[in-house]
Amino acid sequence: MLHSIYDLTTFCRKTTGDVPAKLVGASTTVVGSKMYLFGGRLVTERRMVSDLYVFDLETFVWERIPTFPEDDVPRARYFHSADTWNNHLVVFGGMSNQPDSINPDELCVLNDVRFYNFATGHWLPPPPPSPEPDPFLPRARYAHLSSVTADRLFVIGGQDFFNTWLDDVCVFDLVTKTWVQRRDYPRHCGTYRSVAVCSNTTVRSPQEEMQASISSSTLGPAGSRFRASKTTSGSPDNVTPSENLTHLPYSSSPTEDHPSDIYLYSNYNFTDVKRELEVFSPLPDSDFTIQDRSSAMTGTTCPPGLRFPTGAILGTHLIIAGTYLAHSYQSFSIWVLDLTAMTWSRIDPGKAIETGSWFRGCLWADANKFLIFGNRHGNLVDDYNRRLLSWDHVAVVDLEAFGIYQPPPLELDVRMQELGLAALEERVLTDFEVICDDGQKIPCSRKILEERWPWFKEQRKQLLKKTKVTLESLPDSAMHIPLPELAGDGLSGEPRVDPRLTPRAFHLSEPYPVTLALLQYFYSLALITPLQHTPAVLSQLLILATNYRLAHLESLVKHAMHRALSNSTSVGVYEVATLCSCRSLQIRALKTVMSYTQKRPSRKAEKENASNSRPSDSGIDGTNGGGSSKYLSRPRGTSDAKWRTMADGGTSSSGYT
Repeated sequence: MLHSIYDLTTFCRKTTGDVPAKLVGASTTVVGSKMYLFGGRLVTERRMVSDLYVFDLETFVWERIPTFPEDDVPRARYFHSADTWNNHLVVFGGMSNQPDSINPDELCVLNDVRFYNFATGHWLPPPPPSPEPDPFLPRARYAHLSSVTADRLFVIGGQDFFNTWLDDVCVFDLVTKTWVQRRDYPRHCGTYRSVAVCSNTTVRSPQEEMQASISSSTLGPAGSRFRASKTTSGSPDNVTPSENLTHLPYSSSPTEDHPSDIYLYSNYNFTDVKRELEVFSPLPDSDFTIQDRSSAMTGTTCPPGLRFPTGAILGTHLIIAGTYLAHSYQSFSIWVLDLTAMTWSRIDPGKAIETGSWFRGCLWADANKFLIFGNRHGNLVDDYNRRLLSWDHVAVVDLEAFGIYQPPPLELDVRMQELGLAALEERVLTDFEVICDDGQKIPCSRKILEERWPWFKEQRKQLLKKTKVTLESLPDSAMHIPLPELAGDGLSGEPRVDPRLTPRAFHLSEPYPVTLALLQYFYSLALITPLQHTPAVLSQLLILATNYRLAHLESLVKHAMHRALSNSTSVGVYEVATLCSCRSLQIRALKTVMSYTQKRPSRKAEKENASNSRPSDSGIDGTNGGGSSKYLSRPRGTSDAKWRTMADGGTSSSGYT
């Protein structure tokens, strides 16, 4: 049986442990490798709960978190919001049962803020009521949006008890535990049609920042940065000018100058879908700005109307997922907006969620994966009509296989990277040599290799240990001279080694360019030189990172390979990714190879027909690709049912760019 390549990107598992019952309006919040589920209304009993569950994203095991008797547990509620901040779960609003009512079905809406401490496992007591009216206190609401950035909770829209839209934005200072702003926002926003998301990391571009701020020229000309005189008569061949360096985008914690923006996406009028995107940027005080980016969104296809959308930010991509309902086709659909190019693309999860009932999606940012909860045996339409959420199964989508991932953070500041590279090129404090397999020698610092190459340090320790044992077995001699006493002995915590027994060189069975690129990494902890970004050198660096277990180097190489992936490099990337068990990179490279192979016309076809005909190469699923191009692959955004009618074969091989 032939499968689509997209079946490699997604798998489905049955969850175990204290699996929650079917719920309506429960919240899910990811913290590290855990997901917390709070509240909701039981479908079977029509009763609201305040239960808290934790789901292990690695083992797929549910656990119900017990409460302490002394805790003031929040009132049971549904269609509330839950966010994470400073190792706390922040719950706001929602709909609950009216307290002290003779009618158990009488409802009310809430506007309280409650905190759960993940470290202690306790609910924090609610703050005492203010003696004076708070002008910024939001009106009670449910089905609203919320997001946390710059130590502030933003509550957007929602509905009151009478289902009237509340068109405002309220800001809660999480440090002082006070409401600090309320602003009118003339748009209808709610969980049925909108989603507001931000990330706890930002992606920054060093190239742009260096041009806008302090130039690297303050370090002096390349080749003279460790000299007393900052002038150089010429540029040696082994010196890399600053203008030739490449600084890749990197992840960083938000700051006042580079805050994490909130992206508010809305879609409505599902028969003729309208899409809106607005960006909330926090200012250093309690204020914020709003920028409308709706008109900037483009793409060959755009998302259909998605009901009860969920979303997240990963790297430079906005992920939107939700239920797509049409007369002939229903599915859980995942779309991605590239925030740099502002173009939409569809994520094809393969057959893993082709059947069943799937509704709640969440992002596991640390693993670059998107998880979808549901029941693979359920009925999507029936469960949607009841707003039912199931937790029996989870589908895991590998986003990195689509080129969507969080770039690695910096280990050194950008200017420190250049300074480290200059130390290697100017041979500062060199007391060691690395000898390549072609006999060329590269002077370097043994201390830097030991600090940044654990395998090297361990090998040297073992060598010295064997040498010491050998020396102790030799007979004493009157010719032996002890080591002289030096100032500072013992300050490092390790005994001083006899310099006569200290290795001065290391033979690395790699050619000179690969060895030099590896040493450039050890000195700068980055990939910044043109040599390091050469495809052949990158491939060998990935092998070295895998063999020597250099996790940071491996993440940098994969980052560089993802950004440079093209038709010309895809085959080489696929081979080395397969060799190094980098599955996500391997799948993405394979998709590029196969997409290029499908599009490239065969020589026979070119000779027989000089017109723009489609080649007769086989598609991804092994079917013959002859015929008109519009029937060869399903356009993104169209339903499987429509494609099957067009293709008459029931197969699918849509591509992702």
